[in-house]
Amino acid sequence: MSLSDANRRAPRRTFRLATAALAVTVAFVIPELLCRALTDDVRPYRAIRFGNDPASEDLFVEDDDLQWSLRRDAAVTFMNRTVRTDDRGFRVRKPAPTPEHVSTVLCLGDSTAFGWGAYAEQAYPARLERHLGAAWRVHNAGVPGYSSHQLLLAARRWIPSLRPEYVVVCIGNNDAWPARQSDRAAFEGGGALARLLRRSAFFAWVADAVNGDRPPTNPLHLADDAVPRVADDEMVDNLRGVIALARAHGAEPLILGPPANLHLPPRNINEVIERWTPLGLAVDAKIQAGRPAEARALLDAEDPPAGDRIYFAWLRAMVTALAEDPARGRRELEEVYEQHRFPDRARQGYRDRQRDVADAASVRYADVNELFRRDRGAEQAIGLYLDWCHPTPEGHRIISEQLARWIER
Repeated sequence: MSLSDANRRAPRRTFRLATAALAVTVAFVIPELLCRALTDDVRPYRAIRFGNDPASEDLFVEDDDLQWSLRRDAAVTFMNRTVRTDDRGFRVRKPAPTPEHVSTVLCLGDSTAFGWGAYAEQAYPARLERHLGAAWRVHNAGVPGYSSHQLLLAARRWIPSLRPEYVVVCIGNNDAWPARQSDRAAFEGGGALARLLRRSAFFAWVADAVNGDRPPTNPLHLADDAVPRVADDEMVDNLRGVIALARAHGAEPLILGPPANLHLPPRNINEVIERWTPLGLAVDAKIQAGRPAEARALLDAEDPPAGDRIYFAWLRAMVTALAEDPARGRRELEEVYEQHRFPDRARQGYRDRQRDVADAASVRYADVNELFRRDRGAEQAIGLYLDWCHPTPEGHRIISEQLARWIER
């Protein structure tokens, strides 16, 4: 190509580039700037309706790094409880400035640390603060729905800035939930363009306009290609990462194995449970009447399909736990959840791996379920759970007392 040809083509290339730049500006840059100027830069998190409560959109907001977090400086009635947050988005009893020269504890976790179903003052972070006294401030950074992957990201956000003396970790009841892709893949996948779109106010506005007021779909992905949100090996890496980060900033980590009420069947087999409701009620009646042999006879008389057998295994374990031998029944129930592909609460094997990580790092560890049984015994410990995993206020008291013993030593 001659110099004269190159000189003739240069203006055309410049024109095409200018046209493309103008198109991008009109199609994206101007709408993005307008959306940022005219809309709230704090957007409700609408992918999940937590607790099926519409007020979750007032409490949970989108977070570019963590997917969702709690709205800052909020006072929201959520799940029949007033939830207040401070300027970091931590749950608090009431807004109050942090006094200078106090020692601090950072409680990281999911809905257990948050205090699901409890008032703020009943959750173990607030109880621990009252126990330790005015020289201590305990931050409740628990967020419902968090996995151990999100917990590590939250630790990276808060530990360097708060520099606490202690970091309390309680996580695990969300890791095994079925998803289309793991949390690691969902957070890190898609490349730079996907991350840009996630942070775009314009695309968020478009998504809201398309979805309207339609409630979110069930986030569970119960399909053949489902994977756990966090695999056990990834959990080990996440926990090690939090321990290393805490110690790098002068904090001592303390780890709690998550509470798991095995006396309620897995919530993600609801269709199976409904199919066998008459049988379940009949078995329960025999248990309450103290006739375990008749309860087992009812179960033995059925030939359930393969997909329903885990519910039958759970019913048999419940016969043992409630009518024969509570300690052996607990072991049988643990075995049922070990067999479950996507348990909705932390398995014994999962908690054992947490204990192994803690032991290897010389970190203090306590399984909350063991604390409950030690305090109440195998038969009465069940009364310390509100539901499938969340502690009652009395359960929170037991947890806080264990933490206080560690710290006061």
